[in-house]
Amino acid sequence: MDSRRTKAQNSVTEGEINEVVEVRRPVVLGLFATAIVPSGQPRSPPNVPQPIEIDTSSHFATDREENDRDELIKWARSVSQSLRFAIIVRRSDSGEKRKAQLVLECERSGKYVPAKKKLKSDTSGTRKCECPFRLRGYYNKATKLWRLTVVNGMHNHELDKGLEGHLVAGRLKPQEKEFMDEMTRNAVAPKNILSTLKERDPENKTYAKQVYNARHRYRVKMRASMTEMQHLCKKLDDNKYYYKYRTVVEDGVEHLQDIFFAHPRSITLLNSFHTVLMMDSTYKTSKYKMPLFEIVGFTSTEKKFNVAFAWLSNEKEDNFIWALQQLRCLLRRETNLPKVILTDRDLALMNAIPAVFPEAAALVCRFHVKKNVRTKAAELVKVRDGEKVKAADMRERVCLAFEDVLDSSTENIIMIFNLFSKTTSQEYYILLASCY
Repeated sequence: MDSRRTKAQNSVTEGEINEVVEVRRPVVLGLFATAIVPSGQPRSPPNVPQPIEIDTSSHFATDREENDRDELIKWARSVSQSLRFAIIVRRSDSGEKRKAQLVLECERSGKYVPAKKKLKSDTSGTRKCECPFRLRGYYNKATKLWRLTVVNGMHNHELDKGLEGHLVAGRLKPQEKEFMDEMTRNAVAPKNILSTLKERDPENKTYAKQVYNARHRYRVKMRASMTEMQHLCKKLDDNKYYYKYRTVVEDGVEHLQDIFFAHPRSITLLNSFHTVLMMDSTYKTSKYKMPLFEIVGFTSTEKKFNVAFAWLSNEKEDNFIWALQQLRCLLRRETNLPKVILTDRDLALMNAIPAVFPEAAALVCRFHVKKNVRTKAAELVKVRDGEKVKAADMRERVCLAFEDVLDSSTENIIMIFNLFSKTTSQEYYILLASCY
């Protein structure tokens, strides 16, 4: 019985053998395969973009000869700018020790070499794409003239539609550098300097970053061997500012902790209009990450003026007390102490004011109060499902009602405000809106 079953299992026809051979196991091509590809079936080649080849040899093939090397470079750059790419000087030899020659290449020539030190952001790109474009200039001793030859006029990249953003095309000319230095001395804003350069020369390709770099180089040159702190003190002395600073020693090195300064005209105005002062700190990004403490005064004609400034290392009571003590030194009489000081709800500053000006009334700025009310209203004021009133309209009514409370000239609305304050926050907002 077993022998018959074995013969039946082994009796396989020739057609069945062919069917078994045709069955092929699927093969998975790694982790990034989009589908299972049967073995033996050729995979379609990937779509590889065609290489770019742009020939500009004919534009630089010339018999032009120049007495000066710089004139030859100027001509080559003018031609390249008309073709919408920039040329750099890769190598230059004046001929003192070796043969006088000159090598010009495309701005995108060469290969990018990453920095050994790891950068904070790895999203930076590079202009370099190993462009083969190259020109060579040589000096003929017989004619004492410079000539230019084309070594390779091909580009492996597309030419730009414009030259905005190119470093070489946007370089400042000597007369433009002098204008830049003059405007920097006169404290002209960079955007105004750039717009003036564009108006004087419509073909100017300078962009904002190059203006900031030129201003920085000029300031470094003016500072010479002085440190930044020494240069600041020198400028304050030259302009007759009142300034005080204090330092702290950390790890055997002396560091600036706080610095306070005021203009002499501001000191005169402070002693004339000292009744109301406003104080706040700004958080604009700075190199040393120090908040700028600003003190503002008000004249009898409702005009504002800057009283003093202070760079503080921290916003703690000790820092604010030191700055307010320096402010008190600016007052010529003890009777000229401020009566009202406006601040935001900075607890450290609010605690420092009574320590230096015990008789002054510390009030919270209405702008910050309204801002906080709007923030709280956005969190607490909600509309139930099915109500016709929108949540945004209800929040606006609450904020307008609160402004009426601030602007009220009678005590009736203030009494309503005190009554509502005994309820929960959400009930207060709803009742206040319904009374508006």
